[in-house]
Amino acid sequence: MGKSLEVFRLAAVGVFCILFCIGPAFGAIDIPEKLKDIPLYKGSKVLHAMDMDATAMLTATVDAKSDAIADFYKNTMKAKGWKVAFQAEQENVKIMHFQKDKQVFQITIQNEKEGGATTYNLVITAQ
Repeated sequence: MGKSLEVFRLAAVGVFCILFCIGPAFGAIDIPEKLKDIPLYKGSKVLHAMDMDATAMLTATVDAKSDAIADFYKNTMKAKGWKVAFQAEQENVKIMHFQKDKQVFQITIQNEKEGGATTYNLVITAQ
């Protein structure tokens, strides 16, 4: 039950940041230092990024299928020593949580709209 609560808390932080903390981006967007070791999906365009104390996040868009993005991050994170802690899919959203040492990484992928790009959010938090 404690793990479910932690997963819910991390998802809530991610949603909060997406809905309330991200303002319009001006000029070039710097990738937060905490996320620099995590590659972006090939061809991605960063829309927003922010760094707050123990958490960093970014929002990107790419012309790719959501399944391809999910597979890329699942394989990439496992290769970097991260363990899948949680994954879910509901309607048009895929969520995956990974853990490594005292860090949690979350990716939320909004399924592509017909003929449009797919948007995804990366969030990393130190526990």
